[in-house]
Amino acid sequence: MSLEEPLTSDSPLEHQGNILVVDDETNICDAVRKALTRTGYDVAVSSDGHQALRWLEDHTADLVLCDLRMPGMDGLELLKRIKEADRSISVVVITGYGSIESAVASIKAGADDYISKPFRPTELRATVAKILNRKRLAEENTLLKSELRRIQGTMITGGNPTMRRLLEEALVVSEQNVPVLLLGESGTGKELLARAIHEASTRKEGPFVAVNCAALPETLVESELFGHVKGAFTGAVAVHRGSFEVANKGTLFLDEIGEMKLEVQGKLLRALEQKEIKRLGSETQVPVDVRLIAASNRNLSEEIEKGAFRKDLFYRISAVTLTLPPLRERMEDIEPLVKYFLQLFSRELKKHISNISPEALQILLTHSWPGNVRELRNVMERAVIFAGNDGTLVVSHLPAYLRGRDASSGADKKMSLREIEEAHIRSILGLCEGNRSQAAKILGISQTTLWRKLKENLPE
Repeated sequence: MSLEEPLTSDSPLEHQGNILVVDDETNICDAVRKALTRTGYDVAVSSDGHQALRWLEDHTADLVLCDLRMPGMDGLELLKRIKEADRSISVVVITGYGSIESAVASIKAGADDYISKPFRPTELRATVAKILNRKRLAEENTLLKSELRRIQGTMITGGNPTMRRLLEEALVVSEQNVPVLLLGESGTGKELLARAIHEASTRKEGPFVAVNCAALPETLVESELFGHVKGAFTGAVAVHRGSFEVANKGTLFLDEIGEMKLEVQGKLLRALEQKEIKRLGSETQVPVDVRLIAASNRNLSEEIEKGAFRKDLFYRISAVTLTLPPLRERMEDIEPLVKYFLQLFSRELKKHISNISPEALQILLTHSWPGNVRELRNVMERAVIFAGNDGTLVVSHLPAYLRGRDASSGADKKMSLREIEEAHIRSILGLCEGNRSQAAKILGISQTTLWRKLKENLPE
């Protein structure tokens, strides 16, 4: 086999990786190539170290198998030169029988493993598979960390230890195919974290389907989750695939699961346990394979005590529970988030705004942020929209409900619970510019509940 033309196995095996074999003994090269190509590796061979280094300048290799004893350039020197050029290339050295001292020296020099002559094909394949699997796991772990760092800008860019620990736990959880329950106030970033867990998981190639249980009319919850057949109910004019089916082989995110009625909770539990669903109006079982991530801004333990949430479902969905802290408990993150959103929306809206005035920043730092990160994001987007292109965001660009606060006090006045609720509703409505549907979503309540509270607290 020529060095310039890597060999591919004759059978249509899945590609396992690219391997370069460096040995001055032709029979060793042929034996290694034969053993590895049979299991899907692409193998190139070289008879000396200098030739191997030239090949590596123009080709990629996942692993190099090199003999320690070779004329011209020995294996230890080749190992050193390879690691200096690219530390990501794994190296396994081939040692003579019983040459433990040489094997130890090669490991100290940076070799990933060694194999002693004579070796059996099964031993060789096992060693190569072990090294490449270890390498893939390390690369995947790096990608997972990178993915979580990518989304943390919309959740945290400061140094809050609680959020750092939360993201570390999310990284671990993402690698396991277990249900996850996310708890926290509305706007803390539960859906963002759910998406990050999905993107960092082995299911990332599958769909991510998000369902807001609080926003669904009670009569449509089952149809949304499980689907329906034509004629199942008035208006069912065609077959509808539910969220379980759409999310097959991926992740199903059920936001505000605490709003779900007990009857639907029972059907959800059966679907999760049996891994199959029935569309409304049908008796046919449809197999589904989904990873469930649920979220709630309610205390589900209290809901269980009140009889509003099933204990068995709670245990089923909460193999791992992650709690997102409200923004007011991580105030050190506000300024970094402000700067992050300022840069984000300046770029998206093609504005040239790179600074925020100390007065505007002080208002943002002293606001209690009842809508959490979602509220801050919306405030910054609105502010950038109304800002000019003079490079600085100032107080006049902020929403009126923030400009009206006494930022210099550093805290809101003491108020009764009713007054706090009223102020909270007013601030969110102001943030949403009167859009009640959006306000209800931020508040974590249904539009019906918001309408009732408006009548109680904000009579016109």
